[in-house]
Amino acid sequence: MFKRFRLTLGSVILAVIILLAPQTAAAMAPVAQQTGTSQSQGSISITSTSVQPSFPLTIKFNIVAQGTSNIVDARLHYRIERTSFAQVTSEAIATITPSKSINSSYTLDLRYIGGVPTGTKIDYWWTLKDADNNVTQSGTTIFSFEDTRYSWQTITQGLVTLKWYQGNSQFAQTLMTTAQQALVKLAADTGAQLKKPVTIYIYNGPTDLQGAMVFPQEWTGGVAFTDFNIITIGVATDNLAWGTGAVIHELAHLVTNQMTDNPYAGIPVWLNEGLSMYAEGPLDATFVTVFNLAVLSKTLISVRTLDSPFSADSNKAYLSYAESYYLVKFLVDSYGQSKLASLLTTFAQGSTYDNAFKTVYGFDIAGLNTLWQNSVYGK
Repeated sequence: MFKRFRLTLGSVILAVIILLAPQTAAAMAPVAQQTGTSQSQGSISITSTSVQPSFPLTIKFNIVAQGTSNIVDARLHYRIERTSFAQVTSEAIATITPSKSINSSYTLDLRYIGGVPTGTKIDYWWTLKDADNNVTQSGTTIFSFEDTRYSWQTITQGLVTLKWYQGNSQFAQTLMTTAQQALVKLAADTGAQLKKPVTIYIYNGPTDLQGAMVFPQEWTGGVAFTDFNIITIGVATDNLAWGTGAVIHELAHLVTNQMTDNPYAGIPVWLNEGLSMYAEGPLDATFVTVFNLAVLSKTLISVRTLDSPFSADSNKAYLSYAESYYLVKFLVDSYGQSKLASLLTTFAQGSTYDNAFKTVYGFDIAGLNTLWQNSVYGK
């Protein structure tokens, strides 16, 4: 299977997930942050609020408060900061025993929402109600959910920040230089450019990376969290050659997402993957061989099929990635960079697949399939 894996958490966080996320009794890290000391509104006084993150699985939110009447209801409100066209606030009801003094907590189990990457920002606040229906709300606190198991070092260049903990500064600079060169090449070849800052976390190999995920696959080597503008990649210091390719591939995914993001529709899977494959440079020999065999046997997968997620079958998946590369190459070689840039802009307006291609190129997906396969088969 592939050594890189792209994960998009596009719609996993629902407005109300608290009924699915029970409190847990797992051991937690030391309190990471305290805010809201001695906040008072009427009959309820909030002494303190705090969080205890246990990356990557849970976040425990704590509150201490006193009232002149029994406090009967404690609710946590939180927002996970991510690219979205609608602000989503989740509400969690903490279990308390009615009392004039409470020391309560709520543990968010991130397995219920698929997990979030290190560096995710979370806003939260509490509301309390007493037996007389008096309501008090704490101030809003923002904290960063970080993987504190490692001592991260940081370098920043332009819109790219790279964090790593294993290897010297030359190791990190090589990856940063690769990222900067990839952005220049991507803009020159396809017109796609980075619009927002991104952060790349370099783990020391796939094992460390998978330990930062709630549901890792054993072949996961890199993840582009497009809604968070965060990339996590497992690059051992003795596997730098592979790491540079992984950085290019995942960074291209973020650039493509930033160029085409809209509330209505996405882009074809083959275009997304093809742009990342194309950004890496010449196609790996393994993909070339798979593609050439399909051409000889006239068993190429149709472009329409490649619009959708690729097959789980490894042979078909390899061919799907190879075809994606050659499709993007065909568009660039035949119609130029400006047309491809216009295509991405059209998709950003929420256009359907067929309409986007008709608008920019004058043919739809079926027409592209005919033109491309004719060029491949030499017709």
